[in-house]
Amino acid sequence: MAPVPAGGTRASVLASDAEREALVERLRVATGEGRLTLEELADRCEAAYLARTREQLAVLGRDLPAAGETGAGTDAAAVAGAGVGAGAATGKRTFVAMIGDVTIRSPAVHGLKNLDAYAVLGDLTLDLCGMTAPSSGELTVTARAVFGDVRLIVPEGVQVELACGSVLGDVRDLPRAHTAPHGRAPRIRVAGAAICGDITIAHPGDRRNTSWRRWLEEAIRR
Repeated sequence: MAPVPAGGTRASVLASDAEREALVERLRVATGEGRLTLEELADRCEAAYLARTREQLAVLGRDLPAAGETGAGTDAAAVAGAGVGAGAATGKRTFVAMIGDVTIRSPAVHGLKNLDAYAVLGDLTLDLCGMTAPSSGELTVTARAVFGDVRLIVPEGVQVELACGSVLGDVRDLPRAHTAPHGRAPRIRVAGAAICGDITIAHPGDRRNTSWRRWLEEAIRR
């Protein structure tokens, strides 16, 4: 038995990599059963890889069935895709690639200022060049790459503000610097986390006359 320190409580036991991986698998299964949202999955996976002790891991899975237990009659694929694309009532739109690859070249997000882009065991490519620029010229994208990759294609001339963390993943910012007058460039803010996956921001291969460029031209004239 481990010795008990003078304070009377037993020292915390450090978690192993295998225990972290086992919890992440439970989280993934629970998401497929509809017990967790994709955002909750991303948050808990990040916390699991940062956890140092078994107690910290236990807290993350305390409300989930034990390994091997599943909900009766649950169609994991149907649950995993439920709610994808909804956003009219919440003011945002969610795009998901789960256990597969998804490419969306011109998202129908007219008037929205917030997007969620989640890749869970799959790759999501979201081309923002074809969307209508918000009237404010600002868009916020929350990207989560969990055992998958999120690739955002942003228009030329747009200023990108990147605030993404990573846990065993990578965040790549590839766009060229914007050339608009200071304070006039439209802006895309990207926040989120790459957890055993990558988040990549890039320009398209061609130079398109996008609504973002037209927004900038009108802003300069004002």
